[in-house]
Amino acid sequence: MVNQITPVNPVTLDSTLEATQNSSKIDTFSDFLKEAFNKVNDLQLTAMKNDQKLVTGEIDDINQVMIDAAKADIALQLTIQIKNKVLEAYQEIMRMPL
Repeated sequence: MVNQITPVNPVTLDSTLEATQNSSKIDTFSDFLKEAFNKVNDLQLTAMKNDQKLVTGEIDDINQVMIDAAKADIALQLTIQIKNKVLEAYQEIMRMPL
């Protein structure tokens, strides 16, 4: 039995913009940050749930479990790097003379 590899649909700028415009309206930067942190948290929770389901035998598709874990890891690493850059910028501003 040969497994078929399904093609990946390309992500276009138009579809990304439509998804952003169709999502809930973000008024402030703090709303944007809250939504971004919630998405990262949701990815982490999904990965944890899939890990638990894999261990208990509720999920047989290890590929999806690994993909969800990789998504959660990448999102967390990106969040950490953004935090580090923001802190560096803040520290640089604080070092500037008045």
